[in-house]
Amino acid sequence: MKFYFHLCLAVFLCLAMPLAAQSPGDITTDSHYTLLLNNDKARVFELNLSPAQQTYVQHDHNFVMIMLQDCEVVIWRDGESAIQSFPFKKGDMRFYFRGHAYGFRDDRTTSFSSVIVEFLDPKVSTWGYQWQTGTWDYNPFGTSVPVDPRAKYINSTRLGDVVVSNVQLLSGDAYPAPEKASSELLVPISDTDLKAGNDQHIRKSPGDAIWIPGDQKTRFVNADSDPARFVVVEFPPAAQ
Repeated sequence: MKFYFHLCLAVFLCLAMPLAAQSPGDITTDSHYTLLLNNDKARVFELNLSPAQQTYVQHDHNFVMIMLQDCEVVIWRDGESAIQSFPFKKGDMRFYFRGHAYGFRDDRTTSFSSVIVEFLDPKVSTWGYQWQTGTWDYNPFGTSVPVDPRAKYINSTRLGDVVVSNVQLLSGDAYPAPEKASSELLVPISDTDLKAGNDQHIRKSPGDAIWIPGDQKTRFVNADSDPARFVVVEFPPAAQ
């Protein structure tokens, strides 16, 4: 009995120790990350962890993490203890700042999947004007997920010049084309069949990444009988 107590204590202390001494890996070579898309605006990765797996990599760009299912995952930053877990709902998004190593560990009995969107422009940030205080500061970032599966839902947050929207469309509902010639990144959270234009369909699964160039201003219509859930990241046109 005494042996098992000391064993459990040793395991706990190992998990609780700050991982500052551990060298972070490279996101492009870590086996838990899969590169989905890479251009001059963003890099998009899918992160998958099986139960008891963890990853710890350096992030040199601000990024948003999009959860693909209800989940709970341990998250820590360089110098912190790897003990605090965070619950998320399907479609939840969280913003993280560049210049740190971040660790993720799945302590649950089910797999963990998310999509990470890295912004190559460091000005894509939560920095903005705070109307409550009349000052400029960093905003807490987060977009609420739809609570009613039978209602159209669009919740948008601005990150500098970039707009991130959490969307739910019922059958026949539309998501409007951007007002300007903005490029768009579409990340499905559910299986989607979106009609884009006269005869084009975008049929994708959760965790895919679709890039729509700025010269193709597209209005999305849910062509399926089931609700379509997805995230849209709108990138402004380059300054002339």
